[in-house]
Amino acid sequence: MSIIEAQGLHKAFDDGTVAVDRVDFEVAEGEVFGFLGRNGAGKTTTVRILTTLTRATSGQARVLGLDVVKHRSEVRDRIGLSLQQAALDPLMTGREHLQLIASLRRMRPARRTERMEELLTGFGLTEVADRLVATYTVGMRRRLDATLALLHGPQLLFLDEPTTGLDPQSRRALWSFVRTYRQSGGTVFLTTQYLDEADELCDRIAILDKGAVAVIDTPQDLKKGIGGKVLTLPATPEAREPAASVVGETACRFTDGVLQIDLPAGDDVLPSLLKRLHDSGIPLTGVTVTDPTIEEVFIRLTGEGLERRTQSDGSVAAAALARTVGTGRGGV
Repeated sequence: MSIIEAQGLHKAFDDGTVAVDRVDFEVAEGEVFGFLGRNGAGKTTTVRILTTLTRATSGQARVLGLDVVKHRSEVRDRIGLSLQQAALDPLMTGREHLQLIASLRRMRPARRTERMEELLTGFGLTEVADRLVATYTVGMRRRLDATLALLHGPQLLFLDEPTTGLDPQSRRALWSFVRTYRQSGGTVFLTTQYLDEADELCDRIAILDKGAVAVIDTPQDLKKGIGGKVLTLPATPEAREPAASVVGETACRFTDGVLQIDLPAGDDVLPSLLKRLHDSGIPLTGVTVTDPTIEEVFIRLTGEGLERRTQSDGSVAAAALARTVGTGRGGV
Protein backbone atom coordinates (compact mmCIF):
# COMPACT_ATOMS: atom_id res chain seq x y z
CA MET A 1 0.00 0.00 0.00
CA SER A 2 1.27 3.47 -0.91
CA ILE A 3 1.24 5.90 2.01
CA ILE A 4 2.43 8.80 -0.17
CA GLU A 5 1.83 9.28 -3.90
CA ALA A 6 3.34 12.24 -5.75
CA GLN A 7 2.65 12.80 -9.43
CA GLY A 8 4.25 15.62 -11.39
CA LEU A 9 4.77 17.82 -8.34
CA HIS A 10 6.02 21.23 -9.46
CA LYS A 11 6.63 24.35 -7.38
CA ALA A 12 7.75 27.64 -8.90
CA PHE A 13 7.92 30.86 -6.88
CA ASP A 14 6.95 34.34 -8.06
CA ASP A 15 10.55 35.24 -8.88
CA GLY A 16 10.75 32.31 -11.29
CA THR A 17 12.75 30.02 -9.02
CA VAL A 18 11.80 26.37 -9.50
CA ALA A 19 12.10 24.56 -6.17
CA VAL A 20 10.45 21.27 -7.16
CA ASP A 21 10.57 20.18 -10.79
CA ARG A 22 7.90 17.64 -11.82
CA VAL A 23 8.67 15.08 -9.12
CA ASP A 24 7.14 11.58 -9.11
CA PHE A 25 7.50 8.99 -6.34
CA GLU A 26 5.60 6.68 -4.01
CA VAL A 27 6.29 5.74 -0.39
CA ALA A 28 5.20 2.30 0.82
CA GLU A 29 3.64 1.63 4.19
CA GLY A 30 6.17 0.82 6.90
CA GLU A 31 9.31 2.07 5.16
CA VAL A 32 11.81 4.81 5.89
CA PHE A 33 11.96 6.82 2.68
CA GLY A 34 14.89 9.19 2.33
CA PHE A 35 15.10 12.45 0.38
CA LEU A 36 18.82 13.05 -0.09
CA GLY A 37 20.20 16.29 -1.50
CA ARG A 38 22.23 19.41 -0.89
CA ASN A 39 20.74 22.54 0.63
CA GLY A 40 18.39 24.08 -1.92
CA ALA A 41 17.70 20.80 -3.73
CA GLY A 42 13.97 20.99 -2.97
CA LYS A 43 13.70 18.68 0.03
CA THR A 44 11.93 21.01 2.45
CA THR A 45 9.62 22.43 -0.22
CA THR A 46 8.51 18.88 -1.06
CA VAL A 47 7.80 18.21 2.62
CA ARG A 48 5.79 21.42 2.89
CA ILE A 49 3.66 20.40 -0.10
CA LEU A 50 3.03 16.91 1.27
CA THR A 51 2.11 18.26 4.71
CA THR A 52 -0.31 20.90 3.31
CA LEU A 53 1.83 23.89 4.33
CA THR A 54 2.50 24.90 0.72
CA ARG A 55 0.49 24.35 -2.44
CA ALA A 56 2.20 22.96 -5.50
CA THR A 57 2.08 25.04 -8.65
CA SER A 58 1.00 21.92 -10.50
CA GLY A 59 0.83 18.18 -10.01
CA GLN A 60 -0.93 16.06 -7.41
CA ALA A 61 -0.08 14.48 -4.07
CA ARG A 62 -1.97 12.03 -1.89
CA VAL A 63 -1.01 11.26 1.71
CA LEU A 64 -2.64 8.30 3.47
CA GLY A 65 -5.01 8.13 0.52
CA LEU A 66 -6.09 11.77 0.91
CA ASP A 67 -5.57 14.60 -1.55
CA VAL A 68 -3.37 17.18 0.21
CA VAL A 69 -5.33 20.10 -1.26
CA LYS A 70 -8.90 18.82 -0.96
CA HIS A 71 -8.46 17.17 2.45
CA ARG A 72 -5.96 19.38 4.26
CA SER A 73 -7.50 19.03 7.73
CA GLU A 74 -7.75 15.25 7.53
CA VAL A 75 -4.13 14.96 6.38
CA ARG A 76 -2.92 17.18 9.23
CA ASP A 77 -4.86 15.13 11.78
CA ARG A 78 -3.17 11.90 10.70
CA ILE A 79 0.48 12.86 10.24
CA GLY A 80 3.31 13.99 12.47
CA LEU A 81 5.71 16.72 11.35
CA SER A 82 9.07 17.88 12.68
CA LEU A 83 10.49 20.68 10.54
CA GLN A 84 14.13 21.73 10.39
CA GLN A 85 13.29 24.91 12.31
CA ALA A 86 11.30 23.84 15.37
CA ALA A 87 8.34 26.14 16.11
CA LEU A 88 8.78 26.39 19.88
CA ASP A 89 7.96 29.24 22.26
CA PRO A 90 11.03 30.01 24.41
CA LEU A 91 8.81 31.38 27.18
CA MET A 92 6.90 28.11 27.57
CA THR A 93 8.11 24.94 29.26
CA GLY A 94 8.42 21.63 27.47
CA ARG A 95 5.43 20.26 29.37
CA GLU A 96 3.33 23.32 28.47
CA HIS A 97 4.06 22.71 24.79
CA LEU A 98 2.82 19.15 25.11
CA GLN A 99 -0.30 20.25 27.00
CA LEU A 100 -1.09 22.83 24.32
CA ILE A 101 -0.74 20.37 21.45
CA ALA A 102 -2.75 17.74 23.34
CA SER A 103 -5.57 20.27 23.75
CA LEU A 104 -5.46 21.23 20.07
CA ARG A 105 -5.52 17.53 19.18
CA ARG A 106 -8.55 17.06 21.48
CA MET A 107 -6.91 14.19 23.35
CA ARG A 108 -8.75 12.71 26.32
CA PRO A 109 -7.29 13.97 29.65
CA ALA A 110 -6.34 10.51 30.93
CA ARG A 111 -4.67 9.53 27.67
CA ARG A 112 -3.01 12.93 27.43
CA THR A 113 -1.18 12.56 30.76
CA GLU A 114 -0.09 8.99 30.04
CA ARG A 115 1.17 9.82 26.55
CA MET A 116 3.07 12.90 27.69
CA GLU A 117 4.95 10.95 30.33
CA GLU A 118 5.78 8.19 27.84
CA LEU A 119 7.28 10.68 25.41
CA LEU A 120 9.15 12.74 27.99
CA THR A 121 10.72 9.55 29.34
CA GLY A 122 11.43 8.08 25.93
CA PHE A 123 13.27 11.16 24.71
CA GLY A 124 15.10 11.86 27.97
CA LEU A 125 13.26 15.11 28.70
CA THR A 126 11.66 14.33 32.05
CA GLU A 127 14.20 16.30 34.10
CA VAL A 128 13.85 19.43 31.91
CA ALA A 129 10.11 19.18 31.20
CA ASP A 130 9.27 22.09 33.52
CA ARG A 131 12.08 24.35 32.39
CA LEU A 132 11.57 27.16 29.87
CA VAL A 133 12.49 26.15 26.33
CA ALA A 134 14.77 29.20 26.26
CA THR A 135 17.14 27.21 28.50
CA TYR A 136 17.15 24.11 26.24
CA THR A 137 20.10 23.04 24.12
CA VAL A 138 19.63 22.53 20.37
CA GLY A 139 19.39 18.79 20.94
CA MET A 140 16.72 19.20 23.62
CA ARG A 141 14.67 21.40 21.31
CA ARG A 142 14.85 18.88 18.48
CA ARG A 143 13.80 16.09 20.82
CA LEU A 144 10.91 18.17 22.17
CA ASP A 145 9.79 18.92 18.64
CA ALA A 146 9.79 15.17 17.91
CA THR A 147 7.61 14.52 20.97
CA LEU A 148 5.10 17.10 19.73
CA ALA A 149 4.99 15.39 16.34
CA LEU A 150 4.36 12.01 17.98
CA LEU A 151 1.91 13.03 20.68
CA HIS A 152 -1.25 11.96 18.83
CA GLY A 153 0.20 8.66 17.57
CA PRO A 154 0.53 9.41 13.82
CA GLN A 155 0.76 6.67 11.22
CA LEU A 156 3.14 8.74 9.09
CA LEU A 157 5.98 10.92 10.36
CA PHE A 158 7.81 13.63 8.39
CA LEU A 159 11.31 14.45 9.66
CA ASP A 160 13.00 17.38 7.89
CA GLU A 161 16.77 17.15 8.49
CA PRO A 162 16.23 16.06 12.11
CA THR A 163 19.90 15.70 13.08
CA THR A 164 21.23 19.01 11.74
CA GLY A 165 23.22 20.72 14.48
CA LEU A 166 22.74 17.96 17.05
CA ASP A 167 25.35 16.63 19.45
CA PRO A 168 26.35 12.95 19.07
CA GLN A 169 24.14 11.73 21.93
CA SER A 170 21.05 13.44 20.52
CA ARG A 171 21.78 12.13 17.03
CA ARG A 172 22.06 8.59 18.36
CA ALA A 173 18.77 8.99 20.21
CA LEU A 174 16.96 10.12 17.06
CA TRP A 175 18.49 7.32 15.00
CA SER A 176 17.30 4.82 17.58
CA PHE A 177 13.85 6.40 17.59
CA VAL A 178 13.48 6.19 13.80
CA ARG A 179 14.30 2.48 13.87
CA THR A 180 11.92 1.81 16.75
CA TYR A 181 9.11 3.80 15.15
CA ARG A 182 9.49 1.86 11.90
CA GLN A 183 9.52 -1.47 13.75
CA SER A 184 6.21 -0.51 15.35
CA GLY A 185 4.65 -0.16 11.89
CA GLY A 186 5.11 3.57 11.34
CA THR A 187 6.25 5.13 8.07
CA VAL A 188 8.95 7.82 7.98
CA PHE A 189 9.63 10.41 5.28
CA LEU A 190 13.15 11.60 6.07
CA THR A 191 14.99 14.49 4.41
CA THR A 192 18.70 14.70 5.02
CA GLN A 193 21.95 15.94 3.55
CA TYR A 194 24.05 13.46 5.50
CA LEU A 195 25.24 10.47 3.49
CA ASP A 196 25.70 7.96 6.29
CA GLU A 197 22.31 8.85 7.78
CA ALA A 198 20.51 8.01 4.55
CA ASP A 199 22.58 4.87 4.00
CA GLU A 200 22.02 3.58 7.52
CA LEU A 201 18.35 4.40 8.09
CA CYS A 202 16.51 4.35 4.78
CA ASP A 203 14.86 1.45 2.99
CA ARG A 204 14.85 3.51 -0.21
CA ILE A 205 16.46 6.79 -1.18
CA ALA A 206 15.46 9.46 -3.68
CA ILE A 207 18.43 11.57 -4.75
CA LEU A 208 17.43 15.11 -5.65
CA ASP A 209 19.33 17.44 -7.95
CA LYS A 210 18.10 20.99 -8.59
CA GLY A 211 14.52 20.14 -7.65
CA ALA A 212 14.28 16.97 -9.74
CA VAL A 213 14.55 13.32 -8.73
CA ALA A 214 17.68 11.86 -10.28
CA VAL A 215 17.09 8.28 -9.07
CA ILE A 216 15.11 6.24 -6.53
CA ASP A 217 16.32 2.87 -5.24
CA THR A 218 17.53 1.01 -2.18
CA PRO A 219 20.93 2.05 -0.81
CA GLN A 220 22.31 -1.38 -1.66
CA ASP A 221 21.16 -1.32 -5.29
CA LEU A 222 22.31 2.27 -5.76
CA LYS A 223 25.81 1.27 -4.70
CA LYS A 224 25.75 -1.91 -6.78
CA GLY A 225 24.86 0.17 -9.81
CA ILE A 226 28.24 1.88 -9.69
CA GLY A 227 30.06 -1.39 -10.40
CA GLY A 228 33.58 -1.91 -9.08
CA LYS A 229 35.42 -0.66 -6.02
CA VAL A 230 36.90 2.80 -5.39
CA LEU A 231 40.60 3.57 -5.04
CA THR A 232 41.34 6.51 -2.71
CA LEU A 233 44.65 8.25 -2.03
CA PRO A 234 45.81 11.61 -0.67
CA ALA A 235 46.86 13.89 -3.53
CA THR A 236 47.14 17.44 -4.76
CA PRO A 237 44.81 18.96 -7.37
CA GLU A 238 47.58 18.59 -9.96
CA ALA A 239 47.37 14.79 -9.65
CA ARG A 240 43.96 14.68 -11.27
CA GLU A 241 45.19 15.38 -14.80
CA PRO A 242 47.74 12.55 -14.99
CA ALA A 243 45.27 10.22 -13.27
CA ALA A 244 42.63 11.09 -15.86
CA SER A 245 45.09 10.25 -18.62
CA VAL A 246 45.46 6.79 -17.10
CA VAL A 247 41.88 5.89 -16.16
CA GLY A 248 39.77 8.37 -18.13
CA GLU A 249 38.20 11.72 -17.25
CA THR A 250 34.96 10.32 -15.82
CA ALA A 251 36.63 7.70 -13.62
CA CYS A 252 38.52 10.05 -11.27
CA ARG A 253 37.53 12.85 -8.91
CA PHE A 254 39.47 15.21 -6.67
CA THR A 255 37.83 16.64 -3.52
CA ASP A 256 39.20 17.89 -0.20
CA GLY A 257 42.77 16.69 -0.78
CA VAL A 258 41.69 13.21 -1.84
CA LEU A 259 41.83 11.61 -5.28
CA GLN A 260 39.18 8.94 -5.91
CA ILE A 261 39.36 6.55 -8.85
CA ASP A 262 36.58 4.18 -9.90
CA LEU A 263 37.97 0.70 -10.49
CA PRO A 264 36.55 -1.59 -13.16
CA ALA A 265 35.11 -4.87 -11.95
CA GLY A 266 37.70 -7.59 -11.28
CA ASP A 267 40.50 -7.87 -8.74
CA ASP A 268 43.24 -8.28 -11.35
CA VAL A 269 43.05 -4.66 -12.56
CA LEU A 270 44.51 -3.10 -9.41
CA PRO A 271 48.23 -4.04 -9.75
CA SER A 272 48.53 -2.80 -13.33
CA LEU A 273 46.58 0.37 -12.50
CA LEU A 274 48.81 1.19 -9.53
CA LYS A 275 51.90 0.74 -11.73
CA ARG A 276 50.52 3.07 -14.39
CA LEU A 277 49.64 5.70 -11.77
CA HIS A 278 53.13 5.44 -10.29
CA ASP A 279 54.71 5.76 -13.73
CA SER A 280 52.65 8.90 -14.32
CA GLY A 281 54.27 10.52 -11.25
CA ILE A 282 51.47 10.13 -8.69
CA PRO A 283 52.73 9.23 -5.18
CA LEU A 284 50.95 6.08 -3.95
CA THR A 285 51.04 6.71 -0.19
CA GLY A 286 47.99 6.02 1.95
CA VAL A 287 46.15 4.09 -0.77
CA THR A 288 42.87 2.43 0.22
CA VAL A 289 40.36 0.37 -1.73
CA THR A 290 36.72 0.44 -0.60
CA ASP A 291 33.27 -0.56 -1.76
CA PRO A 292 31.17 2.20 -3.38
CA THR A 293 29.27 4.51 -1.04
CA ILE A 294 26.18 6.68 -1.37
CA GLU A 295 28.59 9.58 -1.85
CA GLU A 296 29.95 8.01 -5.04
CA VAL A 297 26.39 7.48 -6.24
CA PHE A 298 25.52 11.11 -5.57
CA ILE A 299 28.64 12.43 -7.29
CA ARG A 300 28.00 10.27 -10.36
CA LEU A 301 24.46 11.61 -10.65
CA THR A 302 24.97 15.26 -9.81
CA GLY A 303 28.69 15.98 -10.20
CA GLU A 304 28.81 17.34 -6.64
CA GLY A 305 29.63 15.90 -3.26
CA LEU A 306 27.54 16.02 -0.12
CA GLU A 307 28.39 16.93 3.43
CA ARG A 308 30.00 14.12 5.38
CA ARG A 309 29.18 13.24 8.93
CA THR A 310 30.20 10.17 10.83
CA GLN A 311 27.48 9.01 13.13
CA SER A 312 27.61 5.90 15.26
CA ASP A 313 24.59 3.83 15.95
CA GLY A 314 23.31 3.58 19.48
CA SER A 315 20.30 4.05 21.62
CA VAL A 316 19.25 6.36 24.41
CA ALA A 317 16.61 4.98 26.71
CA ALA A 318 15.92 2.29 24.11
CA ALA A 319 13.38 0.42 26.20
CA ALA A 320 11.47 3.62 26.92
CA LEU A 321 11.53 4.57 23.24
CA ALA A 322 10.16 1.17 22.30
CA ARG A 323 7.28 1.62 24.73
CA THR A 324 6.71 5.17 23.52
CA VAL A 325 6.45 4.27 19.87
CA GLY A 326 4.84 0.88 20.25
CA THR A 327 1.94 2.15 22.35
CA GLY A 328 1.53 5.56 20.81
CA ARG A 329 0.03 5.03 17.38
CA GLY A 330 -3.67 5.64 17.23
CA GLY A 331 -3.80 6.83 20.81
CA VAL A 332 -5.91 10.00 20.49
